[in-house]
Amino acid sequence: MSRFYSVGKVNSAPVVQAKLIDRVLQQVEHLPTLPQVVMTVLQMAESPNLNTAKLSQALDQSLAAKVLKMANSAFYGGGRVRKVNTIPHAIVIIGLETLKEIVLTASLFHTFHDQQDIQKLQPLWQHSMEAAQIAKRLAWIYRYPSLDEAYFSGLIHDLGKLIIQQHFPQQYEEIENEKNNGLDDQDAEKQILGLTHAELGGKISAHWVFPETLVDAIIHHHDGKWQVSPSLGRILFCADRFILGLIDFPTMIEIFSQGGMFYPKDWNKTDLEGVEKILREEIQKAQDFFKFSNETN
Repeated sequence: MSRFYSVGKVNSAPVVQAKLIDRVLQQVEHLPTLPQVVMTVLQMAESPNLNTAKLSQALDQSLAAKVLKMANSAFYGGGRVRKVNTIPHAIVIIGLETLKEIVLTASLFHTFHDQQDIQKLQPLWQHSMEAAQIAKRLAWIYRYPSLDEAYFSGLIHDLGKLIIQQHFPQQYEEIENEKNNGLDDQDAEKQILGLTHAELGGKISAHWVFPETLVDAIIHHHDGKWQVSPSLGRILFCADRFILGLIDFPTMIEIFSQGGMFYPKDWNKTDLEGVEKILREEIQKAQDFFKFSNETN
């Protein structure tokens, strides 16, 4: 993929700032599209007449290897007890939901993969995968109609940060310096680049023609000013902050209730404690996903 070009230090003059914003946004148009296999596999996985043999044939070699690795991982009881050697068997072991997660995660990682930056970008990728798992689980709890959309919102919500860090290293360092001087992420990015990573992530999502609900949730995943789908926006907002340790589980429940979103009425305290435990397990699952997505074949 073509790299973004670096630009000089931002002058505070409005005209120069506007030109920089234009140059940043123009580069969004040069971003690669997600591999066609992503759409193919996701469409097949949604079919009521799913044939796992045909689905396995749609996977490219790299994705097939990752599916086998996941099926044979300790997370799914792999190891000395049994060995999964075929893709159809692997799909049965991990399930369609996990298959879709692997396809989305691995394909997105490959699209933006840069071996030289792998260590530097690792915290950002891992955070995104953890947020994706939590967002999907929250979508299930609060009956959001598309679990895949919730998962993907977590996966790509910080793509703007990735673009800044990977393609604007000079501006990234300036932003980090401003943060060390007391500015928060949004103010520092706005001061140096003229737009925030959330706004940039929204532009990328729009460029990929994702649903307005997804674009809106990403743009406002920090400020909470959702206009299209407050439900998805709140799911992403809480998932992100929960992963960062900025809110605990009871606070998250309260944020949802304030927005008119409630967990099932028949749940008691024990049920809620079980859900919190599941959320912690989802974080571990995301860390496993990161290891597999980080491997090359």
